[in-house]
Amino acid sequence: MDRAEFLKKASVVTAGLALSTLAPTQKRVAAQVSKPNVLLIMTDDQPYYTVRNMESLRERVVAKGMRFNNGYVATPVCGPARGSVLTGKWSHNTELKYSVDSWQDLLDSGELARNIARRLEAVGYTCHLTGKFTNDLTRGAWACPGFDSWWAQLEPLNDRERLYFSNGGAGRVEIPRNGTRGGNETMVAATYTEQFVRSHRGAPWFACFWPHAPHGPYYPLDRYASTHLGDTPPTPFGEPGGDLSDKAPLVHQSARFSDSAKTEMMQDYRGALREIEEVDDAINRLIRALVETDQLGRTWIFFVTDNGYQHGEHYLDMKKWPYEESARTPFVVRGPGVPAGTTNGNLVSQVDLLPTICQIAGADASGVDGRSILPILRDPRAPLREFLLVEDEVCGWHAVRMRRWSDARADFENLLFVRWRDGFEELYDYDDDPHLYNGRVNTSREKQNADMLRNRLLAMRTAAGAKYRALETG
Repeated sequence: MDRAEFLKKASVVTAGLALSTLAPTQKRVAAQVSKPNVLLIMTDDQPYYTVRNMESLRERVVAKGMRFNNGYVATPVCGPARGSVLTGKWSHNTELKYSVDSWQDLLDSGELARNIARRLEAVGYTCHLTGKFTNDLTRGAWACPGFDSWWAQLEPLNDRERLYFSNGGAGRVEIPRNGTRGGNETMVAATYTEQFVRSHRGAPWFACFWPHAPHGPYYPLDRYASTHLGDTPPTPFGEPGGDLSDKAPLVHQSARFSDSAKTEMMQDYRGALREIEEVDDAINRLIRALVETDQLGRTWIFFVTDNGYQHGEHYLDMKKWPYEESARTPFVVRGPGVPAGTTNGNLVSQVDLLPTICQIAGADASGVDGRSILPILRDPRAPLREFLLVEDEVCGWHAVRMRRWSDARADFENLLFVRWRDGFEELYDYDDDPHLYNGRVNTSREKQNADMLRNRLLAMRTAAGAKYRALETG
């Protein structure tokens, strides 16, 4: 199929989906009058600090909304993180622990019966997804319950020669991969989403634009292939003196100290930046479509990542680690009534997306672990939580991030406590140690904090719903 045939077919199928899903029921007609749209953008393997490389995102979303500088993923691994976004639950409550077979695990768990799209569908929303749903999805003739428009990217995601998308849940589309807009996975996904936005201007919709970028291997647009040649991360490589004695045995085993390893990590970082550029182009394209269809003023836009990525911090690569570069996500929200150009220090998580979006839409948000952040989007001074869980059930660690008033209530205490499956523990104070170099527990104050956080963490890692949320407050 050549590019012209592909785009023609995509337009026909998308238009058919639009017509078939907009039956004039009373519920949907009522929803058209009062409900806003929601666009959820989630990238793959993007470090939080790379927002600085996204001009369109900064100018058209960050400057017009609220950016959280303490946004965290639920689990810093693709499959489990995406499961938490879809369900509003922790990995330890969904049993979605792996990236391998994560699609089948999600299907088998029964959690899809109440995923975010099903909840929004029930109150009149038309739901769309383009891009990476989760790992190991191969069945083109399948669509996630609740999604009317379904263009999920199919395995093999990393094929050098071709792209594979679900054809509206009716089959499989194959597209030659190349460096043009018609052969680039991010731009193809943007095309599907833009068509959905433009063809659904009369109804409330929920659209997931989940590009596979900047996940490696890197296949950027030709226009970015030779950019960022000398760039390095703003975060320090390694640790002072190469001393990792404060960290768990798995960190020691996985650390890469060699010059060749550093060179490889820097090459990966530059590859990621090139793909981040194309994601930024796609975001600009989608916002332009919102403007041109007069929908921007009633559309909420959320920008997050599924997980971060290590590019040599603590001598580590990949993700799955409890440290900032893996566990932190850029978390940005633009929407009606959100104070423009604001930065917020509250602890927020991927598990908050479902209850927040459901509250915006007037949908059921019961039975989840997260909490709606709509109150602080309306009033940044509103309280939210003081403790937040981050976990990796497979890698074998659980962590609690603490941001609470000190005893004198003069300032915040900013701590991270990590407990590994073998009992190894790490404690970090962000105020004194922002790069997390010293995880030792030595002083009486550190021991007191470790005891308090250990007890809370052990309770958090087995709790759910209201019982879990009660543990997030002092």
